[in-house]
Amino acid sequence: MQLIHEELLDRYGEPPAEVASLLQVARFRGRARQAGLTDVTVQGKYVRFAPVELPDSGTVRLNRLYPGSILKPGLRTMLVPRPRTAVVGGQPVRDEALLTWARDVVDSVVDRAPVGAQSQSS
Repeated sequence: MQLIHEELLDRYGEPPAEVASLLQVARFRGRARQAGLTDVTVQGKYVRFAPVELPDSGTVRLNRLYPGSILKPGLRTMLVPRPRTAVVGGQPVRDEALLTWARDVVDSVVDRAPVGAQSQSS
């Protein structure tokens, strides 16, 4: 993905915001696929990640980092509360900020690969 971005920069200069967003979505999809996820969707007040199987230590980490998360082992699904712009009266986070947050969830809970392995897939 980095090579595509560099090629676009070389040929056309800094891409418009829409192209940068599209590249960020593609990076996230690649990272999710690398982590074994086939489904990352907004489901009400939650973001649903599946399939997910966490060891006990992963469940503890999930609840510490993302309080209010729900793990459904039978369905191999993890529901993480969607972040908001403010605790009281805030709006749900969207667009690039939501992608960045979801990537952090994948990196910190679902697939804690070594840092070097993550950066190579970006």
